[in-house]
Amino acid sequence: MSKSHGMVGTDRADPSGWPTVAWPMLTNSQQGIFRAREEAVRRYCRRESLQEIEAATGVSYSTVRRYYLRCLQTHADGRMQGFRALVPYERVKPYQRITKTQWPGRAGKAGAFSQLLQRYPELEALIVSELQAHRVIVAEGTRGLILSGLSGLHWRFRQLCLQLGLTERDYPLVQKQQGIRSLTAAAKAIATRTFETAADAALADKRSGGVRPDVQGLPSVATQPYDAVEFDGHRVDVRLRVVFERVAGVEESFDIERMWLLTIIDVCSRAVLGYHIVLESEYSRFDVLKTVERSLVPWRPPPLSIPGLRYAPGAGIPSERFPELGYAVWNVFRFDNARANLAQDTLRVLTEIVGCGAHAGPAYRPNERPHIERFFGTLALVLAHRLPGTTGTGASDPRRWIEELGAGAPALVRLDELMELTAVAIANYNAQPHSSLGGRSPLETLGYYIDQKRIALRWLAEPMRRHLCLLQHQHEGHVRGSIARGVRPYIQFFGASYTSHSIASRADLIGQPVQIYFDVEDVRLLRVFDAGGHELGVVEVQGAWRRTAHTLRMRREILALVRERKLVLVRYDDPVQCYLEYLRKHAGKRRRSASKAETARRAVQDASPAPQAPPGPDQSTEKNVGPSEAASRKADDATELSGPVKGRSLSIGTGQVFSR
Repeated sequence: MSKSHGMVGTDRADPSGWPTVAWPMLTNSQQGIFRAREEAVRRYCRRESLQEIEAATGVSYSTVRRYYLRCLQTHADGRMQGFRALVPYERVKPYQRITKTQWPGRAGKAGAFSQLLQRYPELEALIVSELQAHRVIVAEGTRGLILSGLSGLHWRFRQLCLQLGLTERDYPLVQKQQGIRSLTAAAKAIATRTFETAADAALADKRSGGVRPDVQGLPSVATQPYDAVEFDGHRVDVRLRVVFERVAGVEESFDIERMWLLTIIDVCSRAVLGYHIVLESEYSRFDVLKTVERSLVPWRPPPLSIPGLRYAPGAGIPSERFPELGYAVWNVFRFDNARANLAQDTLRVLTEIVGCGAHAGPAYRPNERPHIERFFGTLALVLAHRLPGTTGTGASDPRRWIEELGAGAPALVRLDELMELTAVAIANYNAQPHSSLGGRSPLETLGYYIDQKRIALRWLAEPMRRHLCLLQHQHEGHVRGSIARGVRPYIQFFGASYTSHSIASRADLIGQPVQIYFDVEDVRLLRVFDAGGHELGVVEVQGAWRRTAHTLRMRREILALVRERKLVLVRYDDPVQCYLEYLRKHAGKRRRSASKAETARRAVQDASPAPQAPPGPDQSTEKNVGPSEAASRKADDATELSGPVKGRSLSIGTGQVFSR
């Protein structure tokens, strides 16, 4: 006896971390019993003798060890029972029936269904499979949870009971309702074992709340501005209209698809750093990088043409209100798992050029980026849902019903008007006080950290500011040509030929691999480097492609239409102008065609008349430093180095990529 007690005493647990009980909430009779048991277990954990424990607490020495073992059992919440197991009349494990049920009737059936599931695990597996297949759905009712699809589950349950050898004289088939009530209770208990299984059984499309797990290497809270930013895309809940000029003085309007608003917001100050509007059905990696670029370049307020529309006092974007924040970069970039966000070009620009950590949060968890989601909700309330043509938050939104009832009236917002309204709404948002910032506005918070706390910032390197990350796209190709056929060297790039006087005169380049740098906003010029990294020069597109500026997306769509024989190009036709005319012709039939037509028109209008050559790879070694630091570093290098020295490039980026 003493040997067994000695073995138990060598590994007795420490009760300091056990779950406790709010004993004042118990009845008077329960309080005295519980306090005595608690003191007895605490003394037993301190290895006092059983006789001393009984004398001090009045608890029989024969039950002290049993109480201790009850405390070590597992609770339904997954933790240890702790002192909760000492509450009088409290069960620490569910009831388990031993005797077999044979006679019909309600009396004497306690634990019969649980006993049935234990004896035949196939029955419980059937309930689990029905819930996972969503043939049984959980819903919330006024009196608790409601299950739909029980009749089918009950029929399959009875058929499986017969297959397992049960007869009409066995439980539950012997019952009048054949166990449908117990089956309902068991299905509810299985569905609600965890929140994840319950939400899945209820067909919940998202999960919110809960404790966010820590990510190693990333700060959970941004302690100062530009520590972390959040990025996401939001489709504005407004139907839009664009106007095309058919002939001089004659205009025609068409409805287009809802636009995408891509935004980057600072976590600490809640300030919107930059945004980008996309008219395509889905945004691409180039649009993500365009948003990054607009968050770095100092913002210029667009001119306003709507009467009475103006910016609030002190409104704006941080890079415009604070000149020192121009080209300031952040440390962590948070986004979701969209394909455009996880593209290789996107991650390369973020980690190697911006020099930040790329944090792709878990899928279907929008609350991992609460600040950008809250901003989109605020923008919808103050702008989108107050405009004519709003689609509301969904099909059940009354605002959408009202707009559909009055759909006959031409009350849609023009695209130019919405772009101006969006610029003013975002600028005014940065100047409005926030309750989470102690009544300060995002711009006032930034001013406090810059002027008073004088936080340390990082800036984009000076050589990268003229040609930002969006222009640094790479493509591998080969120089084509034939000496035997007399074809001069050229480069084929997305269905078009490129060449220059210098490349066309070099026969040794035929068949050699080259590295191509291009600007997706205007692909009329390319910058070419050989396999050794030596620049070969700038090449220009040949043929009719050189007449009108066009983006890479426009060229790929033109080539796709030609392959599908939807667009016929005759020799000397300008493919871009033919493409624009094709989109205008179909704009009245499809909103997507109208959206593409407006996107293409703006791309041609915004491009420079003369094509600009892409800059190529960054030749500087200073990355993300201030202007004064870069100048001093150049001066030191000039005095200390006696000859040209070329540093070796790292095989890894300057940032990190996190994914969960």
